[in-house]
Amino acid sequence: MKVLYSWLLELCDLDKLPTPQEAAAALTRGGLEIEGMTDLGAGFSGVVVAQVVGKKPHPDSTKLTLVDVITERDGAATQVVCGANNVPAPGGKVLWAQVGARLPNGMTLAPKPVKGIVSPGMLCSEDELGLGSDHSGIVVLGEDDRTALGAPAQKALCLDDWLLEVNAPANRGDVLGHLGVARELCAMLRGRLVPPDVDLSAFAASSASVRVAIADPETCPRYTARVIEGVRVAPSPRRIAARLQAVGVRPISNLVDITNYVMFELGQPLHAFDADTLKAGVVGVTPAGDGEPFTTLDNVARTLVPGDLVIRDGDRAVALAGVMGGLDTEVTAGTTRVLLEAASFKAIAVRRTARRLGLHSEASHRFERGVDPELAALASARAARLMCTVAGGTAVGALADAYPRPRAPAAISVRLPRVRMLTGVPLDAPACRDALERLGFGVTGTGDVFEATPPSARQDVSREVDVIEEVLRVVGYDQVTGTLPALRTAPGVRPPDAAELARAALANAGAMEAITFGFQAADRCTALGLPATDRRTQPIAVRNPMSVDQAVMRTSLVPNLLAAVARNHSHGRRDVALFEVGSVFLRRGEGAGERELHELADEPTYVSGVLSGRRPGHIGHGAPYDVFDAKSLALVAIRAVAGPSVAVRVRGAALPFLHPGVGGELLIDREVVGVFGEVHMDVRARFGLHVPVFAFDLDLARIPVASPAQMRPIPRHPASARDVSLLLAAAVPAARVEEVITNVADPLVSRVQLLEDYRDAKLGDGMKSMLWSIEYRAADRTLTDAEIDKAHEAIVGRLVEHLPAQRR
Repeated sequence: MKVLYSWLLELCDLDKLPTPQEAAAALTRGGLEIEGMTDLGAGFSGVVVAQVVGKKPHPDSTKLTLVDVITERDGAATQVVCGANNVPAPGGKVLWAQVGARLPNGMTLAPKPVKGIVSPGMLCSEDELGLGSDHSGIVVLGEDDRTALGAPAQKALCLDDWLLEVNAPANRGDVLGHLGVARELCAMLRGRLVPPDVDLSAFAASSASVRVAIADPETCPRYTARVIEGVRVAPSPRRIAARLQAVGVRPISNLVDITNYVMFELGQPLHAFDADTLKAGVVGVTPAGDGEPFTTLDNVARTLVPGDLVIRDGDRAVALAGVMGGLDTEVTAGTTRVLLEAASFKAIAVRRTARRLGLHSEASHRFERGVDPELAALASARAARLMCTVAGGTAVGALADAYPRPRAPAAISVRLPRVRMLTGVPLDAPACRDALERLGFGVTGTGDVFEATPPSARQDVSREVDVIEEVLRVVGYDQVTGTLPALRTAPGVRPPDAAELARAALANAGAMEAITFGFQAADRCTALGLPATDRRTQPIAVRNPMSVDQAVMRTSLVPNLLAAVARNHSHGRRDVALFEVGSVFLRRGEGAGERELHELADEPTYVSGVLSGRRPGHIGHGAPYDVFDAKSLALVAIRAVAGPSVAVRVRGAALPFLHPGVGGELLIDREVVGVFGEVHMDVRARFGLHVPVFAFDLDLARIPVASPAQMRPIPRHPASARDVSLLLAAAVPAARVEEVITNVADPLVSRVQLLEDYRDAKLGDGMKSMLWSIEYRAADRTLTDAEIDKAHEAIVGRLVEHLPAQRR
């Protein structure tokens, strides 16, 4: 909700006027958060109101005019060169950007020669001041403008103001108008609310009024109608137009603008019909017919349903209640008689219609949150008075008011001990009464129990706890002292979520998370080439699948990820690094047959990933992905869950969906927790993939979750590394070498790292070279070279003893 500071103050009687910042702080303190503040006049400076005292053509140009202007009565005139063709006659007022003025485009004006004559500034158009897109002429103030000469242009343009962005709660429809926000401000600052002038005695004429009929008071609690005759359609006065523009509404004409103006002022939407287009003499409110056609103001033909509520002229629909008027009855330039509607409609009915038709408007926004039925008569009188004063009309007859079931707010019983218990503030009865009466509540009773009757606008207050909240809002949340609850035991540490740990680690490593369906086609279960006895080839069928591609529950994450790689390739994205963390659905036990799903489904969580193409590089593409990238990503996920120091062993294994010799199993404490490797070419072909793809698949339940991290002291003594290069059979895995080194169990060894795995025909058939780095450190001293050499020789000796290796 956009609120103008000056408009707000017009509705408040305060002992001391607050600054915009103080008003915003007071509203926020009371629960209406101010999300932003804008100084409307900050876009330009140095532009003043000037009066034209003379003008003549430029001697060297037929398109330029030399204009003499003054900024004070009987002051010396200044000649300004102007290129507009609408320079007023002497006596007219214009806006003069003087030398040194700053415009919205960042320009600072200086004296400038124009066709040989120096112009000290310029006369401004709307677009030059950021007020609109009109550049057809300069801004000429109306004859009724009372702004003093020399005053800042912001004052004449109604821009010497602040705009507040109010975050109105969804259940506070009463603050979707300046009057409701003013009520809050008065309560916070001990002021008095000043409703706008609604006196029609000077504009009323006796005559027969229109009749109103409501079919269902449940959907339309109240409907009022009033006729105003003798109006003249014209542009709105600058003050009304400027205020509407400030709150985000485009001015259209004086009659239409007044309905919008009153809506933003009071929070009550209104609609103006051209009364000459209404023939029946009775305005009805009824449900729409099924399939009934209706053309709205935006010239769109719509088909209505019985849930829609319409306003009728006899049998003809002329408006969608609370949403939008009809094209046939809109106010036009020739309108002289207006039927003014102010009503209240059921919130859910307006919401359904607006959403179904995609017609969200300022009016529907308010009706969807609830409009006080008691506000209709006040808003009608306010709009009628403005139409009479601005458009020269006369209010004909009495207000036609259909209000079958007047709503009387119920009194709510409030217990003073309950107030103290819920707020934690030692409030007494006078303090509670004062707070509630400042908000417009009626309060009766004394002692520990009193009755509070909310104002009709506060439809959100219906329980004792609601009233207590209102008391605390006014008294101030700062009165609640901060206290810590007494704890008998220390709060427990929430166990880490293994899935979230793995997900975050893989994302940080550069892989992209995929979220695939839990369903898949039946043939994907056999695409991995697993034996028929494997549970992953025995999927659970979906009873009512949406398509054949979603006929069974997935038994592995890998097939859907491979399909995702194929989909990326088909769209030209060749470099793919995807992972997924999710459940798979496996039959429980051997020979599960056709027993019920709810009895038989195991849902273990797996972490799987696929790589294809090249690694991302700083410049262009990096090197192609290989099996070690898949292994590294798998280790990233494992160590994120089990801790960085967990010992993971790699063991070669023949797996149906992986290439022989290019991959293996990952073990922790001799238990297989996952596999990795290059996807077999036959499996790739089933997914339409013809380039290498590398994958890993981890059973999250088998990975032990590390205990919360413990702080360790930073080593005080330096480490020293020694390298060892081994020539050994290509079939010996790196994990075997690491195992031999680890089994030495030397307390000085702090880290073991593989630096290089080199293979070349020059090394001999079936041979490879591996370079390892072993780091040594003692916690209590700096190691000597002799100590390091001794430990290193022991490890090298063990390697020579257990591996077909030669030390270089």
